[in-house]
Amino acid sequence: MAKTRTEVSIASVGKALSRALGLLARRAYTEAELRKKLKAYPEPEVEEAIRRLKNWGYLDDRAFAERFVAARKDRFGPHRLRQELFRRGVEGAVVEEFLPEEDEAETAYALLSRRRSRYRGEKARAVRFLLSRGFSLEAALRAFERLQNEEPEG
Repeated sequence: MAKTRTEVSIASVGKALSRALGLLARRAYTEAELRKKLKAYPEPEVEEAIRRLKNWGYLDDRAFAERFVAARKDRFGPHRLRQELFRRGVEGAVVEEFLPEEDEAETAYALLSRRRSRYRGEKARAVRFLLSRGFSLEAALRAFERLQNEEPEG
């Protein structure tokens, strides 16, 4: 008897589910990332495995986005965080919900001040660094100006 499209083999779901659990044991994944990793398995089995993982609380794009942003918000600007989350398959509304509300220029200044000796007096280099980290041009310029206006240490 041939399997219908909706009939899912417990053994094959077990294989896809086992692979997914093994991946999730190493690091967190978004649903889209996990689907890519499980593309070798038949679609109905992958759907069932993902459904189970969501029900068990092991797969949650909202929780992933929250942890991702919390771990990186001091090192990257909102543009870079948004881009990375989109690339990982997190939906736009979820991304916007967890992006930092703080002043972007303040975060850029804090990052630049930790590297004060490298960038003091080198505007182009400092701004390029902050732009590569996902800060806006305005925030990068404000952060550099603030760094320049401080009294030299030492």
